[in-house]
Amino acid sequence: MKIGITGGIGSGKSYVCKRLEARGYKVYDCDSAAKRLIRTSDDIRQRLTALIGPDTYNGEQLNKAVVAKFLLESEDNAKAIDAIVHPAVFRDFEASGLQWMESAILYESGAISLVDKAIVVTAPEEVRIQRVMHRDGITREKVLEWMGRQLPQEEVRKRADYEIINDGERDIDEQIEQFLNKKYKTRNKMQQVILAIAGKPGLYKLVSQGKNNLIVEALDSTHRRMPAFATDRITSLNDIAMFTETDDIPLMDVLENMKNLEEGKKCSINEKKASAKELQDYFSKVLPEWDRDRVQNSHIKKLITWYNILIENGITDFKDAETEEKENPAE
Repeated sequence: MKIGITGGIGSGKSYVCKRLEARGYKVYDCDSAAKRLIRTSDDIRQRLTALIGPDTYNGEQLNKAVVAKFLLESEDNAKAIDAIVHPAVFRDFEASGLQWMESAILYESGAISLVDKAIVVTAPEEVRIQRVMHRDGITREKVLEWMGRQLPQEEVRKRADYEIINDGERDIDEQIEQFLNKKYKTRNKMQQVILAIAGKPGLYKLVSQGKNNLIVEALDSTHRRMPAFATDRITSLNDIAMFTETDDIPLMDVLENMKNLEEGKKCSINEKKASAKELQDYFSKVLPEWDRDRVQNSHIKKLITWYNILIENGITDFKDAETEEKENPAE
């Protein structure tokens, strides 16, 4: 599951993202990514220069004065820049493999289409005004002008799936914990969140969450426990899907198909010795409509490895591994 975090200026959404990262959930920052891509992407550089003019860049840096002048000339100019930058950011997010995204313009930019759920961070208007005045050293009138350019907080609140109130009084970590408990709530024998960690073999069970890390336990004969940090790419199996020729299929549904095919036993094919054709033929029995262009043999091997690990550990209730809350606390 991919989750977008948004909120108006002064709401404190970046602080909420920092608290999430302290728990091991790395968050993709759309604003920082846009600045990086504008600086490093040859394609964006060429297209912006063709749109604005030869003085768009000073060496490697964007000429902010030239761009600002272009933006102020018309609303169409702003839309033309967005049409260049936003799709590049979207592609970069998808390529990152991250599950969490921070975007101040989640709805306005269309980034909402990339996520499954949206969290809005809110705060009383006066609290937001005072925060921005103090942070940026600007007048109240300027803050109100900036706020007026964004979707009204109440509108975003109605659209979002979950709300975190950052008014300086309510506990942010407690609200994050409530959301995570809803996200990972289970109703069967799979009581622990099962995780994959980039660069580390096998699977891991979430044992506990600290302020700065997660404690995970290897699902192997060692049952070794270790910390996992925000710098690690940690993904719940419930958040992974397999590519098909139509819609993506949740990994848990694919694992359920394997269990039915194997009658609850370990996989009948040895992923380490099987040829490419054998792997593909086997996977065609599991998921006939799989996307042959995007699903690689290495993905099939990893899937088989994970399936065997789960079966060996008695984790077999794949279909109902996650039950999401249907209510919208923001309403």
